Amino acid sequence: MSNELRQEWWSRPLGHLMWLIITLVCCTLRKRVKGDTSLLREGQTIVALWHNRIFVPCYFYRYIIRGKVRMSMLTSASKDGAMLATVAEDYGMSAVRGSSDRRGFVGFRDMVHELEQGMSMCITPDGPKGPAYCCRDGAIKLASVSGVPITPLKIRYTACIRARSWDQFFIPLPFSKVELEVCETIHVPAGLKEEELAEHSRELEEALRDEDVSRFPHLKHQPHPPA
Repeated sequence: MSNELRQEWWSRPLGHLMWLIITLVCCTLRKRVKGDTSLLREGQTIVALWHNRIFVPCYFYRYIIRGKVRMSMLTSASKDGAMLATVAEDYGMSAVRGSSDRRGFVGFRDMVHELEQGMSMCITPDGPKGPAYCCRDGAIKLASVSGVPITPLKIRYTACIRARSWDQFFIPLPFSKVELEVCETIHVPAGLKEEELAEHSRELEEALRDEDVSRFPHLKHQPHPPA
């Protein structure tokens, strides 16, 4: 497992450009929020959402949550992760770099540190490489170690483009509708055993599942992946 952080000279400029594009598109979207938004506005939480829905959350944090809580986002240690970290920073968030196959231990340690500093975290439990809609154990381990609850966040678009990526990434069309649903908080006990981690990961997986899983029928009975 590598501790290498990958970044090129163009990572940050391209990240700033991504921020501009996301902002321009999100300004046109017709937005609806369902559920108890106080779970995001008050206190600490670990926000969990699918990797293919990350186009709008940073914008919602900046202009809907309006910075009432300090938020950090987990991004991969890859070059793409460097661009996403720049986008997060442009929206007033901080970023932790790491994934299961690169800087895993360091990234987990840094997330625990951020939570100890009173920040909330944003995690994609099926990222950065999938399989799509299949939760790894990282978010559950983080909640168990830190004592901070998980808030699943569902995001739905009425009109979007689907990228040719492993998770068929969602890119909403300008002037379409987007709905954020804040789901019921999941509290994870401390000191979980391996089989208990898998059980709680399945609980989070079910909380985040929606009709789009039908696009990935081979994942319905996918064995639960390791962290």
